[in-house]
Amino acid sequence: MAKAGYGKRHAPDQAPPRADDFGGLEPREAAIAGYIDRLPEGAAIGYKVLAEELPDYGQQACRSSLDLLTRKGHLRRVRVQVTLSDGQMRWVTRTYFSRTARDADWWAAHVRFVRGVDAPGQPPAPVPAGTSSAPAAVETAEEPGPGVRAPRSEAYDILAGLGRREPRLQLSEGDCVALEHLVGEWLARGVGREQLTSALTSGLPVSVHSAGPLLRTRLETKMPPSPAPHPEKNHPGEQIVGMVMMCLFCDEDETTTTLDHGVCGECRAEIARDEAAGLTGDVPDTFLARPRAEVDVAARMAELRSATVRPVLPAPRPRR
Repeated sequence: MAKAGYGKRHAPDQAPPRADDFGGLEPREAAIAGYIDRLPEGAAIGYKVLAEELPDYGQQACRSSLDLLTRKGHLRRVRVQVTLSDGQMRWVTRTYFSRTARDADWWAAHVRFVRGVDAPGQPPAPVPAGTSSAPAAVETAEEPGPGVRAPRSEAYDILAGLGRREPRLQLSEGDCVALEHLVGEWLARGVGREQLTSALTSGLPVSVHSAGPLLRTRLETKMPPSPAPHPEKNHPGEQIVGMVMMCLFCDEDETTTTLDHGVCGECRAEIARDEAAGLTGDVPDTFLARPRAEVDVAARMAELRSATVRPVLPAPRPRR
């Protein structure tokens, strides 16, 4: 476990665990991600600690794997400013882990809006125009390949399903895309799927000539109020007042350097040099702290003994 207040934190709004959560990763990264996922909050998950706990991998291999997990959207390290019960402030370092892969915009929004709290003095989160800052239920870390349709958001699905619920609200794909961000804002403000659908389908006029403009008016004029902020709780008497994203491997943060998917350029260059030198592979058997699980130690020792036993030669006869 890390020091109190530090260590692993679960990112919010993750999908429930599944057997294939990390199926898209390479075997080593999938194994390390699965190990981190099972650790409790507050656990130390730096690459040096992981190398001590995972016998198959050395420090360079663990560091390279953590770098890849940040690229895939599973990890970010942040510096958090908290207030104590006596009014004093302190900074702590936490590493957020998300079983669900997130894109860079989601992580930036999470740092600025910690569970709905606008942390003062932080860099503005890069939110694309026409979209909500609220995280989607499921994000993908990579763009779909040619000919592969990108997964739709829950907001889009709600709009696309209105026509089946109410024939007067048949929408085109363009309508769904244009109204998606408004529905997403309703969801971000705590309105459930069924409640939102009811608000859009009830009390319709007898004849609906254009469903898109009608729904836009309803979504904008009936928008529910923003929920009261609920700061992320730490220890009794502590409350977050600021967060800033920092490099996963060093003390530089986004106010002092440029981060690429949560890693500074210098650290990423070091990892690239290690990979080019072949230092990020699995630990050779002869250097493991303890044997691999699949090795039959007894059989291996018997093999080594048989290879080193020398035949007993007869004593030489004395010369005459």
